[in-house]
Amino acid sequence: MSTLEIPKMAVGGYTLLMPPGWDRIPLRSKSETQDAIKGIVDHAVNYLDPATPKDKVTQARLELHNRLNRAVADARRRNGVDIYLPVEPIHGFVAPASFLVSKVSPGFAAQISPSETMSHLTEDFGPSEDITLDEVPGVRCQRSVPADPKNEDSVPSRQVNYVVPVPEPGDVSEWLIVSFTTLTPDGVPEDFLDLLTELFDAVITTFRWSTE
Repeated sequence: MSTLEIPKMAVGGYTLLMPPGWDRIPLRSKSETQDAIKGIVDHAVNYLDPATPKDKVTQARLELHNRLNRAVADARRRNGVDIYLPVEPIHGFVAPASFLVSKVSPGFAAQISPSETMSHLTEDFGPSEDITLDEVPGVRCQRSVPADPKNEDSVPSRQVNYVVPVPEPGDVSEWLIVSFTTLTPDGVPEDFLDLLTELFDAVITTFRWSTE
């Protein structure tokens, strides 16, 4: 991408239309984050067998609560604004996937062009192709991420990143990264991973900037 023609406009956020069975955890307000986590946990226990002993239900709630808080902590380290997670099983299976929306402010943005900034932001994201998000040009990158050898619980994953500048009336200072990650442990069919990736790409087509 040689030159980025970025619209001059003031935006206050974005909207996405999510498929059924997915929920959003906002990350900028601690109280809203914890309310969303509680709602997801309360919803999830509805899928447990009614005969499940009370102590097992409590344990399941605690484990899910802790897992969601770890996901939130990781998302915040990545400048996350919102994280979207599947909360309902499809054919008895909850997809091991997530969407993360992040905003970053590269410190070198004032010294180099938006196109050069894009190259720096995406240099480790794998092969890229030009895209637009609601009339703003950017790139889509896809890569396979190996398991972390330092973490015995880590498994390989597939990651897709959409990266665009946030349009502003003046010079661009923020960039939006919308990331899709799905775990790819041994035995997961490639066709299933492709379907999840296609779902994410379809969701991205609903992306719109908001002015409020």
